[in-house]
Amino acid sequence: MPQVDSVSMRGVARSMKRAVNGALDHWRYRSLVHSQVFPNPLRTILVVCKGNICRSPLVEAYLKHQVEKHGLPITVESAGLETSYGKTAHPLAQLVGTQCGLLLSQHATQQLHKEQVERADMIVVMEWRQRRRVLKLYPQAKQKVFLLRQFYDQSVREVADPYSGTLEDFQTCFSMIKQACDVLVMQMLPPGKQA
Repeated sequence: MPQVDSVSMRGVARSMKRAVNGALDHWRYRSLVHSQVFPNPLRTILVVCKGNICRSPLVEAYLKHQVEKHGLPITVESAGLETSYGKTAHPLAQLVGTQCGLLLSQHATQQLHKEQVERADMIVVMEWRQRRRVLKLYPQAKQKVFLLRQFYDQSVREVADPYSGTLEDFQTCFSMIKQACDVLVMQMLPPGKQA
């Protein structure tokens, strides 16, 4: 088979994959929207990612900052699905946090546990597989497990793990986190205070 045909076949395959992923994202979003109700009252938010060293500490710190800024009586915690207790936040997550006025230097990782899940009114995850894993471990939590980006762009795309990436990757990750959290916080505000 000529080289050109091989190249064009890869292009067709990539286009088909994008189309399938787009349709899957749309279906996932619609199924989430129709199956979930925003918790009311909302007193505790639990943020979960894989290792509790990059994404969930940034979300936790930013949400805590926003909750305090708006005077909301909400507790924010974070945990990891695959971690051990006491690790610090990733150095680049700490740097991005510092650049944005957030302090992650006191962060210590913790493994997700049953008491956190039961205490939380909302559990926010970064990826579909994390959502599936939380629901496999704690099926009773189905109505309160949300994908972070569903609050932002309705694409229900994932917030990619920047763990092995560059500072720019962490900044891009935090930009997604900030946009999604800002929309989430607006939904938490009492009527009349929402922008």
